[in-house]
Amino acid sequence: MRRGEIGIMVFGNGDPHGDLSIDKDGGDVPPEGARIMKKRILASALALVLTMSMAACGAGQPTGTDAPTTGETAAQTQGYEVETLKLAGGSDWGVPSPYLNVSRGPGQSKMRLVFASLLEKDETGDVAWLAESWKVEGNNYTFTLFPDTKFHDGTPLTTEDIAFTLDYFRQYPPVTNTLGAGDKYLVDSYSIVDERTITITVKEPTADTLSSLGSFVILPKHIWEKVEDPYNFTEPENLVGSGAYRCTQYDGATGSYEFTAFDGWCNGKPAAERILFVPVSDALLAFENGEIDITSMPADLADTYRNNPEIGVVEKKNDFGYKMLINYEKCPDFLNLELRQALYAALDRQSIVDKVFRGAGSVGSAGYVPEGSLFYNDQVVQYDYDPAKAKTAFDGKGLSIKLLISDSAGDISIAEIVKNDLEAAGIAVEVTAFDSSTRDQMVNDGDYEFAIVGNGGWGNNPPTYMRTIFSDKSKNKGGNPHSMGPIGYSNEEITKLAEDQVYEVDFEARKQMFKDLQKLVSEEIPVIVLANQSSYSMFRKDYYDGWMKTYAYQQTEQNRLSFMSR
Repeated sequence: MRRGEIGIMVFGNGDPHGDLSIDKDGGDVPPEGARIMKKRILASALALVLTMSMAACGAGQPTGTDAPTTGETAAQTQGYEVETLKLAGGSDWGVPSPYLNVSRGPGQSKMRLVFASLLEKDETGDVAWLAESWKVEGNNYTFTLFPDTKFHDGTPLTTEDIAFTLDYFRQYPPVTNTLGAGDKYLVDSYSIVDERTITITVKEPTADTLSSLGSFVILPKHIWEKVEDPYNFTEPENLVGSGAYRCTQYDGATGSYEFTAFDGWCNGKPAAERILFVPVSDALLAFENGEIDITSMPADLADTYRNNPEIGVVEKKNDFGYKMLINYEKCPDFLNLELRQALYAALDRQSIVDKVFRGAGSVGSAGYVPEGSLFYNDQVVQYDYDPAKAKTAFDGKGLSIKLLISDSAGDISIAEIVKNDLEAAGIAVEVTAFDSSTRDQMVNDGDYEFAIVGNGGWGNNPPTYMRTIFSDKSKNKGGNPHSMGPIGYSNEEITKLAEDQVYEVDFEARKQMFKDLQKLVSEEIPVIVLANQSSYSMFRKDYYDGWMKTYAYQQTEQNRLSFMSR
């Protein structure tokens, strides 16, 4: 491929990998990315302070990346299953604090190792985390904490901290926000019964209310009551949580993290004394050399590893997906449904599966929820690749678009296919790439015409993202990709279905509502669903086999219970 053949402009710090040639133009982040860059500067400053602070106050704590020893280790004699669990690092997912972590899964999951919530999820439903028990009576949700819950600095965690967090998150919504904001704030009031028991009253209960109340992380009041600007709070105290692990090292420049088991954890036992995210240049080679304990299994080597009795495998079917968003305010021509149908006809989406995913995945469902989900509707409209039909639809219209992507290898490879297919159909395409965080911010700000967004979590059950992507009332309300919906497109019927399913507590009835919603989305095409990628995590069973996925989330390495003895 000749240099610059597809004309992708790449900005920011990320470098593409693979065999695609690209044009780099500049390195400055545009004004839209200023907020992201500010957060990175703050995170870098905190990393230095944190490292120095941990060195000063962590005498005797394990540091570095020493390999685990053989035989009965000191960690095992202390009740841990293993001394160290090592995972691939190398990417900066932000400070693992509620206001500084990156909103995507890897950033959220690291933060949630440090900061605990009332409930957690396992393979079948909600389970105890900080809350020992709970009950639901109408609009009232009562939670009782385990005895002797405490923060990492030894301060007792009580219902005063829960009440404070509810008030604080109302005023200052965190990066990951399950409680809503403004008029949509879930909580109406609360009543502290005693130090361990609190009743939270919601404005209107839904099928997801318990999970939402169980998911917000608890802040230590004695620290955060003094913080007037949490979005710029970079003192080491912003990492004092109550989770099963403490963050003992963080280096954003290298994407390195160390988490150490918290001796005061109230609910069970951490499986490892330490969790390390270590920079590696080749994750597969690092796994083969024993430098990391779990990694993605390449699709073309699946048979080799599956036939190895020492290797365990966790499948995540169609859990990562790519969609193409349209900003209809900037591209009003595409409010014409026939042109959106022609976009599907123009795109050889199977080639994305074959060439980019190496066959591990499937063409995206036009109804959005992927095949394999319990809620998947196989009766949605199917759109076949028909380049002649697409060329007829776009012929003579003189359309041109700007396509925003991230600078990852996958996005660039997909953008090449999309660009070539659309130009063959008669649409001129200019592709611009930024680092992922900047791309996400630009999407949230509406600073794009077309945008390709890829993210995990498409296999979530139930697929509550259908509401936050497609409802006119709920879409574009947060930084997470599951909140990124089409701008300038409105559909009352889609909005009604997306909102009404929240209040349906009968499982089968709710499942049917999701299927009806998918059928309507496939007919109206608010977004273009490109493809879903299946992935596999592999690990050595003889070292540690506690890796798991929940009923609602398939990303094994991002589940807190994967790091707990069970």
